[in-house]
Amino acid sequence: MKTKIEIILGFLQSGKTNFINSMIKNCDLQNETIVVIQDEFGQSKIKNEFINSNENMNIINIENTSNEEINEKYINKILEIYSPHRIFIEVNGMKNSNSIINMFNNKNLRKLCRIDDIVTLIDTKKFFIYFRNMKSMLSTQIYNSKTIILNNINNINKKDFLNIQNQIKRINETANLLEHAPSLNIKEIHQDEYREISSHSFSAIKTMFYMSLLILSFTCFAALSITDSSGYSFYLDKFKNFYTVFISILIQGIPFILVGSFVSAIIQICIPKDTFIKFFPRNIFLSCVIAALAGLLFPICDCGTIPVVKGLIKKKVPIAASITFMLSAPIVNPIAIISTVYAFQGMKAVVIYRVVAGIIISILVGLIMHFLTRKDDDILSINNNALSCECGFCNDDYDYSRNKFEKIRAVFIHTGDEFFNIGKFMIIGTFLSSIFQNIVSAGTNIPILSGNIPPLIAMILLSFVLSVCSTSDAFIAKGFLKQFSVNSVMGFLVVGPMLDIKNTIMIFGNFKRKFAIKLIFFIVVVSFSILINLRL
Repeated sequence: MKTKIEIILGFLQSGKTNFINSMIKNCDLQNETIVVIQDEFGQSKIKNEFINSNENMNIINIENTSNEEINEKYINKILEIYSPHRIFIEVNGMKNSNSIINMFNNKNLRKLCRIDDIVTLIDTKKFFIYFRNMKSMLSTQIYNSKTIILNNINNINKKDFLNIQNQIKRINETANLLEHAPSLNIKEIHQDEYREISSHSFSAIKTMFYMSLLILSFTCFAALSITDSSGYSFYLDKFKNFYTVFISILIQGIPFILVGSFVSAIIQICIPKDTFIKFFPRNIFLSCVIAALAGLLFPICDCGTIPVVKGLIKKKVPIAASITFMLSAPIVNPIAIISTVYAFQGMKAVVIYRVVAGIIISILVGLIMHFLTRKDDDILSINNNALSCECGFCNDDYDYSRNKFEKIRAVFIHTGDEFFNIGKFMIIGTFLSSIFQNIVSAGTNIPILSGNIPPLIAMILLSFVLSVCSTSDAFIAKGFLKQFSVNSVMGFLVVGPMLDIKNTIMIFGNFKRKFAIKLIFFIVVVSFSILINLRL
């Protein structure tokens, strides 16, 4: 039978030793040989009455006074000498707990023992202090835990207690959350000392409300579709058009957001910062050129670039290169290029000018934003949850290469967080875009505008309002050739992938407002300045 391993995490005086004492007192551990390894020494000790005082239980307490590294050799020695049924390891709170956990993934140790539980004990009174000053260590402990115990809950108010639970659930939503309920009789430790915290039903009620609202909406729509609609056919047709446009934009955009979120997660977790920065030259202009052409390797549209750019910025990639990639990737996307070739057959100049103009504009805007914000690199929104990553895997100080499964798990967790964080802004933008598309569509009779400036402005505004995906906007743009010149249509093809309703809302949702306003302003100004001088 394999030896059961109990890993106890937490900072000094968080209650680790008291918890081990309560576990030893538990009747379920009778008739076992138990080894307790203490790698940290606070005020509490393993109680003397437990050590070799119970005939049905053999307790061996090992204090790591020499600060010897707890590694595979150390554990094998204990297994050989004591042949224990169970080992409690009280981990020093200032050490990297991943090294202990990953050690038991070794093939040799897996044959001899298995991790039964990983418990983190948290002093709620000191939680926010630790969370501000030692966030990476605390987040790593929480992330790795199967069970989390909150101590000193009587010393904080209800609001702080709920905030602590929310922070923990944000890092590790699957962990079993317990609270320490000290007995009135302090000398005696009862088995019900640690009790499960009942989950609050508010989120479940909110989910049920939204689900019910969604079902009701579909039911009403279905009922209106099969009943006599002569009295309200006009409004029903408008709603059908809105619904069709809304769903079609979501279907087009969501896969790209998912791909972008996945790429962003891989950048965050699997690629060290130093290694990633080596891809970009020190020369800002050259780094922008590389970023502008990087879209050829990432077939994502305008919806999926923002999560990737956030990952680049977190890895300290220059702002110029990050913004350049965000603006150029939807245009140099191979799918977008191919769709433009098919839409404008026999007009190769349109394809070339679209790609070249997109690259030039993106590089210029990237350089401008770099010089305007080089003194303040913190451009991501403060309220953005993804900005303050709490998984512990994004910190370059830790080495998680030994445990591939944990790294893969972290990638998917990050992908989900990024997807839902970006997705909510995507849905809001799609909703507004669908409304405008019902008001202004490609089939609307637009008066022919004379000159160069008015038609170009009109096409830029239409590209913003219609918010068409960059992989299919070429077919819609060609429909305007009957009313607008090729030079004006280039405004639709070039500015649309860089800036539309969806993008604008996602930009404001993920970047600081001041930076977002500057970015949008220079996209419009630089694009207009370049496109007005094109002659096709």
